[in-house]
Amino acid sequence: MTTYANTGKTRTGLMMAAGELFAEHGIDAVTVRQIAKTAGESIGNIHYHFGGKDGLLQAVMDFVGQPWQNDPLGHFLAEHRSLLTTSEGQTEVLRGMLEIFWSLLYSPERPAWCCTLGFQILQRDLAISRRTFDATIASCIKAFIDLYYAGSGDHDFERAYNWSTAITAPAVIDVLNRHTIVRLHPEGKPSAQYLTKLKESWTRNALDLLGELRHHHRPTPRA
Repeated sequence: MTTYANTGKTRTGLMMAAGELFAEHGIDAVTVRQIAKTAGESIGNIHYHFGGKDGLLQAVMDFVGQPWQNDPLGHFLAEHRSLLTTSEGQTEVLRGMLEIFWSLLYSPERPAWCCTLGFQILQRDLAISRRTFDATIASCIKAFIDLYYAGSGDHDFERAYNWSTAITAPAVIDVLNRHTIVRLHPEGKPSAQYLTKLKESWTRNALDLLGELRHHHRPTPRA
């Protein structure tokens, strides 16, 4: 376990320690004593800076959600909406959206636990889960649904939602199950090229889904 005793400001150190512990052990299992020990700080500093564990959790989730703020996928789609009138344009827009979504999940500048913890929180029915959903993944899902509407002309929300889930699932599943490939890999760990391979196959799958969407919703020729 990484220690954060000398990482600078007390508040940041406590947030980083708490985020890693929450992601590894679950929110309920982690105590303020464990967080303070990992951060190399006193329990009193948790209460001073955050008012307690709940306040610290909220601060951690605010940090997790920072890259998702301001709806980056929705803005990209809005700026490139004129391209959606052609198949080539739709493909270009989807590629751009995939790049943005991938950067949100796998930013090298963010701790690896950010998305793991974020998706763990989203699976629970808590007030902080709903706030996190509204601040992060909701806008991404809506953007992919909007792309479905534009690419198909079909405005059935449930079909659009299922399509958006199929688009995003491979990357999301990897984030949620980071230990799976380690446990299954014959060499005990993935290669340095693993994420590159995942991104390539994920992109191909998404583009295939876009192609199938256009095929199944192709206008019927008039007699």
